[in-house]
Amino acid sequence: MPINIILFIFIFLLSTNSMANQSYKVVVGLSKPPYVIEESQTGFELELIQQLLTLIGKEPEFIFIPYGRSEKMLALPDIDAVLTVNEKIFPNSQYLSKSYISYENVAISMKKNAISLNNVAELADYSIAAFQLAHKALGAEFSAAVTNSSIYIQVANQEKQVELLLLGRVDIIVMDTKIFLHFLNKLSKTVKQSDIQIHHIFPLSPYQVAFKNSGDVEVFNSALKTFKASNKYQNIIEKYNF
Repeated sequence: MPINIILFIFIFLLSTNSMANQSYKVVVGLSKPPYVIEESQTGFELELIQQLLTLIGKEPEFIFIPYGRSEKMLALPDIDAVLTVNEKIFPNSQYLSKSYISYENVAISMKKNAISLNNVAELADYSIAAFQLAHKALGAEFSAAVTNSSIYIQVANQEKQVELLLLGRVDIIVMDTKIFLHFLNKLSKTVKQSDIQIHHIFPLSPYQVAFKNSGDVEVFNSALKTFKASNKYQNIIEKYNF
């Protein structure tokens, strides 16, 4: 066989192998236990996505950035997917998977302040710290309410939200209950769960994956359906007490 043909075959096989081992870059927010634990690259959400992408032949490489930047990351040439989004953040539904996880976002206040909330609109009367992109993720009613709030900030590090509440810097924080309880237990030995008022004024927040390649959506959805019926999915649920 001529040497140039052998060389061509060698280069082709080498490039094919390189493509097969190429990582699949997935954008994630910063640490938000028990969903995402950046230091160990674990957490309910990360382990679920790791399993699902492995099922469809992808080798995920997680990119941890502030959640507020995630909606713009898919435009970058080397990013393949973005986690924890919905149609309010990514309106182009053909690139969105089915919901793979739901967060229980709530409003949280100190019980001693005797705050009563019956609906989202009443948030306008209080100072608030929310997670990044909350004004999009939680919908138009929330966005309108916080526009009229005396103080409204969005925080990249959700541990800081809990600090702001405990220090009395804001009246209310808006975040997922599991994330809040994790950071409350970490930050305070004196404030108990009984000192906290949780206001269930939002519906559950189902989240999806945004893919760069619309062809990945269908195969991911199929893997999601299969995986949720498996023992492996139940094992992750039990591991993180979901």
